[in-house]
This record gives sequence, structure tokens and C-alpha cells, in this order.
Amino acid sequence: MGAWEGLTCDDVEARWPDLLDGGDNMWWFRAPGGEQYEEFKGRVENWLGALTGPVIVVSHGITGRLIRGLMLGLPATEALILPSPQDVVWHIINRKIEALSL
Repeated sequence: MGAWEGLTCDDVEARWPDLLDGGDNMWWFRAPGGEQYEEFKGRVENWLGALTGPVIVVSHGITGRLIRGLMLGLPATEALILPSPQDVVWHIINRKIEALSL
């Protein structure tokens, strides 16, 4: 998150007025000094490609969205708006994704 690390959305808006304007879902990648979407996607793709068996992953919402989006072959604009509820375990197998409610 670059210069935004550890800040709230209110902190970001106060320090960088209007930077979050625009309403698109790529706002995570606007942080000064932060990682761009393609870099982030590349890291996640490399990690997914290195898996050799079943794994359990605990992540933040954006990473979970990206993993599911990559598994489904979605473009960034669709992957980054996937739901990210706090009470779901995503079961992903053979490019099929199922939400297991807790």
C-alpha cells in the first residue's frame, strides 16, 4: 500500500484529496509508492503456479478477490468487485468456487 500503509480511508482522503475520486474499483493501486495491479497479480499468479497440492489460505479481501478472479479467468474490473464477506470460506477446486458459510 506504499504511503497508505497503516492509514484509514479518512487519513488518505485528508492527505491526498480527490485521489480516490473516480469510483472505479482500482483505487487500491493508486497509493504513492505502492504496488500496481499488474505487479500484485504477477506475485499471486507466481504463488498459485508454485502450489503442488491442497492448501489453506488466509488472506485479506483484495487477495481473496484476485485469487478467485484468476481462477475464473476474470479481468481486473470484475475480479476486484467480487464479494468479500468476513464469514465465508471459499472452497476452490478444479476452477470451481463454492462459498462455505460459517
